[in-house]
Amino acid sequence: MKAFVTFVVVLLAIGCKKDQVNPGKILGKWEEFYVGNGEYRPPIDPPIAYREFRADSVLIDHNYTDNSSIQKKYWIDSQLHIAVRRADGFLLQFDYEYSFDADTLKLVWVNANPVSAVSKYRRIN
Repeated sequence: MKAFVTFVVVLLAIGCKKDQVNPGKILGKWEEFYVGNGEYRPPIDPPIAYREFRADSVLIDHNYTDNSSIQKKYWIDSQLHIAVRRADGFLLQFDYEYSFDADTLKLVWVNANPVSAVSKYRRIN
């Protein structure tokens, strides 16, 4: 019986391991083409912005419309965290679950209740 319980515990531990995603896959430029909650929506066309994830943990959000950019910081553990400092010095942090499918990055906002929680990005470089 003791061997059976040990076997079940080991089996559960192996079966519950989360697949590791290489955080280096996020490096580069990503153009947003979807915002919603997972339902079908036509793609954003033409795209209005892209995000550039750099190796030094700097994220640049670039807006095509007015050719402006905002610099942010990001870090990855089991989630993607993006932080930006407001003018008054307060640090705003946004947390996302992230996944990759070929050249698509999917971000799902967590620890918040936004109107649109899902964003999808297409790699552009």
